Amino acid sequence: MDFCYFDYESSDSRVDFGQVLEFSFVHTDSNLNILNKKELKCRLKSNVVPSIGAMLVNNISPKMLTNAELSHYELVMENYNWFQKLSPIYFTGFNITSFDIEFYRRMLFKNLIPNWYQTNTNGNKIHDVLPQVRAAKFINRNVIATKLNEKGNDSFKLQDLSEVGNFNHGVSHSSIVDCLNTIEVSKKIREGTPELWNASLKSAHRTDVELIIGNEKIFTAFEFFYGKLRPFVQKHLFYHKPFRWSICWDLKHDPKDYINLSKEELANELQKTPKKTRTFKQNKNNVIMKKDLGLNYEPYAQIGLKEILNRAKTLDENPNFAHSVSIIMEELAREKIENNQIEPFLEETLYKGGLNISDKDKKNMELFHKSDLSGKLSTVEKFTEERYAYFAKCIIYEEYSKNELPKNLFNEMHRHFAKRLTSLNNEKWETFASFAKECDDYREKYKNNPSKLKILDEYDSYVEEMKLKFENA
Repeated sequence: MDFCYFDYESSDSRVDFGQVLEFSFVHTDSNLNILNKKELKCRLKSNVVPSIGAMLVNNISPKMLTNAELSHYELVMENYNWFQKLSPIYFTGFNITSFDIEFYRRMLFKNLIPNWYQTNTNGNKIHDVLPQVRAAKFINRNVIATKLNEKGNDSFKLQDLSEVGNFNHGVSHSSIVDCLNTIEVSKKIREGTPELWNASLKSAHRTDVELIIGNEKIFTAFEFFYGKLRPFVQKHLFYHKPFRWSICWDLKHDPKDYINLSKEELANELQKTPKKTRTFKQNKNNVIMKKDLGLNYEPYAQIGLKEILNRAKTLDENPNFAHSVSIIMEELAREKIENNQIEPFLEETLYKGGLNISDKDKKNMELFHKSDLSGKLSTVEKFTEERYAYFAKCIIYEEYSKNELPKNLFNEMHRHFAKRLTSLNNEKWETFASFAKECDDYREKYKNNPSKLKILDEYDSYVEEMKLKFENA
């Protein structure tokens, strides 16, 4: 299949409450030759206070955001339509499984587009270059040049890879530039570790990964923590609820030391470090390779293939052990959920609120997008779920002027956002107070950097004007 390299620049790194400001994609063929590219920018919503930290990174000025041709809603609709045209395809980028994909799903969710899983359904697959380049560097140190960070570890920031590799296509943290630089990183992986590149394409969808797990039983996975990548030779035990992630036994531990423990003793051992079980998330395009690769590295090399196979055989011959581990992990997960009973905001309910949408609400969403303002207003009351009615009112409030809206709806939404933005508490979104504090911190940091101070002053003025509109709501 072809590749769609895409990237977002946003007002905030908090995916539930920030907004996208810039979206770009570069369409390539299977050999990474560029076929098409597109860059879109949109205006900052009137009810979103930007994180000044994010703005200093992407260097987007308030002027650019107030003069952009598209509104946020219009950008989302165009983004969705482009992705529909390109499908089926590998949706590809740098660290997209942790950020861009999650941001996009919430864009669809909050803008009443029910196809939340567009990027991994109907033949589409998700391909993340970040875990692949980490693994490629681990397997072949010469595959790509890196610089060391302050802790002495390889830096896998896209900006650093582009700088050291001398393939920077422009100013980093511009969405189109990040797409082009990610293609360059992909070429390095593809040329330097072709076996890894091919494996990464085979693990770009949950069902494909589960076929590999089912066939291999024992495999090598990589995990990145404390600034380093580590290989694990592991055996699949079962799929853990509710996310159906693969729970595996790390074969550096001999299961014979644990299979005869009581439930309480086993539960205690499973919570100790180093961990005996590893969680492999099949929907994150994590690296999955044959067991032979991991056997090249310690401690597995010292243990040896024969003993690794014996340990796997012990697990196969004791199915009740895997069942006991499953029960313990389910109980621990249930306990964690019960201890976290804070009611989520509606913006946080993409997963928490249930993934099924009624046919009635799907029809109402379709009608909402096709209607003029009058039709949109009448659709609000027809939604069966509170969150969809709320998102409909948010879109209407953001897309139309005060003079166009019914007074009661404008006042309801304006006061709602005023309460949020003027809060003095530590909130999950940027407030006027948190913005001011962040500005003061960055002024001290950049006191000798005139260009950064200029952006700070421009945003400070922008937010002060915004504040006046909400303070007396």
